[in-house]
Amino acid sequence: MSGLGKGRKYAWLPESNPSALSGDMAGLQRSDSGDKTPKARRKGRGRGKDSKAGALDEQHLDGLGISTDTSEVQIPSVAAPVEVNDASNASINADTNASTSNNTNDTSGTTRRRRSRKDSVDDLVRSRFININTQSEASPLLRTDHIPQASITRNVRDAITSERSAARTSRSNGEPHVRAERLGPMESTYSFPAFVPLSQRSVTSTMRRGDHGVGGPSGVFDTASGENVVVIHPGSRWLRIGRASEAVPREVPHVAARRLRVHVPRVSEPTAPVGLKEPPVPSPHSAAERTAMDVDNSDSDSDTEAFAYAGDSSVDSTLSMLRTALKQHQRHSKRKVPSNAYSQVISYNRNTRAESIHEHNDPYRVEWIDASEVEGDCVTGEAALRIADDGQFVSRWPIRNGCFNIEEYASIEDVLGDIESIWTQALDRELGIQRTHIAQLGVVLVIPDIFNRTEVEALACVLLQRMGFAHLLVQQSSALVTFGAGFSSACVVDVGAQKTSITCVEDGHCSPESRVTTMYGGDDITRFLYHLFVRSHFPYANARLSRSHDWMLLNDLRERFCTVNLSDVNIRLHSFFVRTPNANTLKYEFKAYDEPYQAPLCLFYPEIMDAYYEVPNYGESFVGDVTPTRFGILPTRAESVVEPAIVPQTDAIDVPVDPPTMPHTFVPDPQAQFMRMPLDAAITHSIVHSGSIDRARKMYASIVIVGGGVAFIPGFDSLLSSRLLQIRPDYLPSVDRIDIVAPPRDLDPRVLAWKGGAVLSRLDTAREMWVSQKEWADFGSRMLRDRVLFQW
Repeated sequence: MSGLGKGRKYAWLPESNPSALSGDMAGLQRSDSGDKTPKARRKGRGRGKDSKAGALDEQHLDGLGISTDTSEVQIPSVAAPVEVNDASNASINADTNASTSNNTNDTSGTTRRRRSRKDSVDDLVRSRFININTQSEASPLLRTDHIPQASITRNVRDAITSERSAARTSRSNGEPHVRAERLGPMESTYSFPAFVPLSQRSVTSTMRRGDHGVGGPSGVFDTASGENVVVIHPGSRWLRIGRASEAVPREVPHVAARRLRVHVPRVSEPTAPVGLKEPPVPSPHSAAERTAMDVDNSDSDSDTEAFAYAGDSSVDSTLSMLRTALKQHQRHSKRKVPSNAYSQVISYNRNTRAESIHEHNDPYRVEWIDASEVEGDCVTGEAALRIADDGQFVSRWPIRNGCFNIEEYASIEDVLGDIESIWTQALDRELGIQRTHIAQLGVVLVIPDIFNRTEVEALACVLLQRMGFAHLLVQQSSALVTFGAGFSSACVVDVGAQKTSITCVEDGHCSPESRVTTMYGGDDITRFLYHLFVRSHFPYANARLSRSHDWMLLNDLRERFCTVNLSDVNIRLHSFFVRTPNANTLKYEFKAYDEPYQAPLCLFYPEIMDAYYEVPNYGESFVGDVTPTRFGILPTRAESVVEPAIVPQTDAIDVPVDPPTMPHTFVPDPQAQFMRMPLDAAITHSIVHSGSIDRARKMYASIVIVGGGVAFIPGFDSLLSSRLLQIRPDYLPSVDRIDIVAPPRDLDPRVLAWKGGAVLSRLDTAREMWVSQKEWADFGSRMLRDRVLFQW
């Protein structure tokens, strides 16, 4: 590369050095830089100083008929023969030799400059020009005996320049570019490519890693900002929906009310499940109450026995056991046990009276909606719960117990119709997204850990085909909880309104064998709390779980008063307000003792929940075979193996021999899925089947509780950790501490799954998980098997 300055690697090409169109000019400029250092020559090239070489340039360019201004250089046509002036060529050669001798003299005593690459290229072109065209000596253009050395390179470069000029002209005029006709034999002899050849490995395929064969490349749908992505987390009671760019979602009641064609009085509300049971409650003058009122001067133990409901039901026996254990815990912690606590509560609640408050004095009054004011036949969300005349509308919840509601719907199309109406109106009212703008958005659908394929496929069809979203991303809720909370691994305990799911997650992947889903939640705590209040003579005697406003009232009492702290177990005075349509607001005051403490404990005793609610039979429904408890892997039960004894054949009297009993073996228990599993046992089953012992120890140290069922109950974390420590397996003796971690940054545990969906949608790694509308139309549910991160 000697002889060329920095950045002048291809200075001999015409497009990089316009002055190199003429070999004479290149030779004269080279003679000017002989008496300067390389740095000085580089600095002096663009300054245009007067020198001897400048005078030679003007002299010899005038002899060739070429203007000294490089912008006015006229390139002669190659198609016509070029006449060479021998005198001019001789003059050029003489000047070139003179400049070369001067350079030699000036640089005497120093190292001779190596031959430049430009001179080597001239020799190469000249040799090829002579060898290839020996048969065309008759042509005056190809005769080399009278062509000077500098003119050969100049003519070849002129030919290339003319070719490119002709190509640009033909493209601008829309004419085909015929190279042979325009350039003649010169172009056919010297054909140089106009582009750099690419490697065969690079041009064999145009597919990149993020591209897909169907539906176009994934990079077209940009989710970096999150403005064009909607995250939907459907639940049994609430629908959480919002843009991925927002901090928190909007919570909408997941209910739809449709107008009846015939006005009929409402018998039961869908708010209360069809399987709701009403266990016998003591009447105001029952023997249990009279006995409880007569033991005011007795000790607390007699009070407990007196108040225990007379009967042999599982609820009564379990409740008596829980109250006895409560007294033992209070004495063990040296807390004073109030005497005659239950009698005091009943006596006060019997004599309390309601206080009427006029509507204009109630700052939190409810704006009820009259049936005649409703436009259309379908009302969704909070408006469906505020309809005053419920005889003209029927309210239904499309999702119950974590799956489609089979108790109030006859077909899956009815369920999907209400789901589409609820989601569409939520987008319009809460987010301001019209139906015509949905086609420009993508949607993230949060599904349960143990899901039904039929339900997921149906919801995907609603989002992509009926509602018209452009792209869809599906992910399990427990994995999204770790994304939202920022945990790399955790045992996620999601206690919702009607479903509880436990899954061990590590690095964003849900362990399939650790998944457990059972059908109970916050609604079961509400039912048990209501019946405990009724046993204590609840002053609002007309409360019914079948009415929507009464259900919301009792659910509010559960969220406000339930606790499992021993310090909160005392006789306390509470108040609440009853707001009903077309009536004044009523204020009640009542006393409670251990009812708020005992209600959350029903999650550890499923027999109490079975007494108030019976799980429907999903076996013959349109949903499929769904059991009350579903496992990733069935639990085992101990079973002894008995081998038949071998008795030798003798003529003596046969003597019975006891067969030897072999050690117990563990076999899968299919009957476990037809019963609701206690919460502590379900968590232990999930952690035990998460993998190795080290992983189980890690999961015991990172349990996170999410959902609105028990996340806000004070003291529930310590209660759950103590119960888990008592029933841990024997082969995990090193686990001496169980930690229940709280969500970071004071995040609401109810929205962690939604927050994780918003985070996942904006990651670059999730671009390969999106399913477009066209892909779903072409391939259907097979796209979910290829795109999702979990086992489909």
